[in-house]
Amino acid sequence: MHQSPDRVEVTGETESIDRLVSSSEPSPILIEQFRNLAASLNRTQRERSIKSLLVTSPAPGDGKSHVAVNLALTLSDSYRKKVLLIDADMRRPTLHHLFHVAAMPGLHEALRAEGGDLPEVIPITGTLSLLPAGQLQANPVGDLSSGRMARLIDAATASFDWVIVDSPPAAGLADASILLETVDAAVLVVRAGVTRFPELQAAADALGSDRLLGVVLNAVDPGEIRRDDYYGNYYADPTK
Repeated sequence: MHQSPDRVEVTGETESIDRLVSSSEPSPILIEQFRNLAASLNRTQRERSIKSLLVTSPAPGDGKSHVAVNLALTLSDSYRKKVLLIDADMRRPTLHHLFHVAAMPGLHEALRAEGGDLPEVIPITGTLSLLPAGQLQANPVGDLSSGRMARLIDAATASFDWVIVDSPPAAGLADASILLETVDAAVLVVRAGVTRFPELQAAADALGSDRLLGVVLNAVDPGEIRRDDYYGNYYADPTK
């Protein structure tokens, strides 16, 4: 295991990096919205003893992976929680690209191994670790439903304050519903102006209202939240 920096600079396409709280010039609005989300989750954790969270979406392109990464970065950096981020989207893994680490070995290999111990994970910072997806799988349902996934999550929650699981989309695939059985709760990511209500309804029905904590509205126009200069001025150098 290599020496971990206190803060991580993830790599990837410029458009993707600009939407991450660890970018070189992160949006103050982006940072505060994820701090608010993390604060809500920490409060829910105290009330309901939740430690593992599934992050999914109705369809590809809604931004679930970026929400999972930003949430993990915020919980680990701003709140100093010990976080494990798991890429469980073995059909279309992306997190190893964002963090510029090897894809294998990862979740796929862990689920094929004997026993239920937590496999070796990749330290990203002093408080954030990553379990990549591993080998690409066209149909991971058998591995996810074998019982090893539940044992892996149990082992992870014994070692980490939060376990964030990036899942395949919930509508149309069985993966998210199977994964939901192994975690404490889920959040559903929808994309402003893109996600259609029937897709949202289908995903929410697939997850079930008893396990769904809420919906995260992604890619909102900052002007619809609060003016950028409000946060810019709030963070401004007080000597100027």
